[in-house]
Amino acid sequence: MKRTQEITIRELAESLGVSVATVSRAIHGRGRISPETRARVLEQMERMGYVPNLHAQSLARRHSTLIALEYLGQMEVLSDVFLIELGRAIQAALVKHGYRLLMNLVGDSHYRQSTLRQWINSRLISGVILIGNPDVSAEWLKPLMKARIPTVLIAYHPPAEMPDTMRCVVLDVKTGWQEAIAHLTAEGHRQFAYIGSHPEDPALDYICEALRQHHATLVPEGVLYANETPLGGYEATKRLLQHAQRPTAILARTDLLAMGVLLALQEAGLSVPHHISVVGHDDIPMAQWLIPPLSTIRIDYAILGEKAVESLVHLLQKEKSDTEPVQTVATRFVVRQSTTKITQQEA
Repeated sequence: MKRTQEITIRELAESLGVSVATVSRAIHGRGRISPETRARVLEQMERMGYVPNLHAQSLARRHSTLIALEYLGQMEVLSDVFLIELGRAIQAALVKHGYRLLMNLVGDSHYRQSTLRQWINSRLISGVILIGNPDVSAEWLKPLMKARIPTVLIAYHPPAEMPDTMRCVVLDVKTGWQEAIAHLTAEGHRQFAYIGSHPEDPALDYICEALRQHHATLVPEGVLYANETPLGGYEATKRLLQHAQRPTAILARTDLLAMGVLLALQEAGLSVPHHISVVGHDDIPMAQWLIPPLSTIRIDYAILGEKAVESLVHLLQKEKSDTEPVQTVATRFVVRQSTTKITQQEA
């Protein structure tokens, strides 16, 4: 058997009795190819020890197939379920267009910015997708504008200045909160509490606006902030329950916070939803398997990822597009068993 580096894609194709184009489609995950054929090609690659030369492929195309994904959140990348789900959706969309994902998993903001600049200057990457928290600061935007590298932002608001090398997909969280509060107030709720992760998040403004529209309010001492983990939600709920006025519904900024809320209420002898209703945000996969299943505000990760990648591909291929430079993906409220009518709640 030849050494790994000596095996060519043509030899791999001949061993399977298929064309080079078929092998290429199997490797890159794009084009028309059956799952069975793709699996057979990948198995043969492992058996023969064939490794695609990505650098050579990039040189042949005169551009890299790598796209950098950077997240400006405060949590570690692999601890953030939101980012994991969104990253998976982005990667699935990139593969369809023959691109691959590159992420930096560690380091503070200064280190990550430095690393991203190195990737850009060395032409290791062809484009960048930046996920804001909730928006992307000028500190991150200026180097990207200067380099004129194709960039797509995922944020709550588009930047004030956006050059022709940049697009934005806006995550509309306002709609989801409006739907949740409209539903809860229609069920008789008027006294709410909110557990968030950081004060600059605009979610609280959207919630307060919706509460005013429906003649509802936050209870005194009813706004708390915590680390964006189940433990954070648990500890915040413990503090909330020390106050005399108990809300009929708790709004948690994330499903992870809501998980801690559920446990704290259970330990306090309060049944969800019979004593207190609970709403989360993000609709992470485990939300539907909690006890009770969590009512939450859903982010459609697949659509968010597809819109971001499609915008980036148009920039990379310099195609004319009918889509607007700024696109919006709205969140939606999903009703499960952690919320109920106020008349069904025990006093």
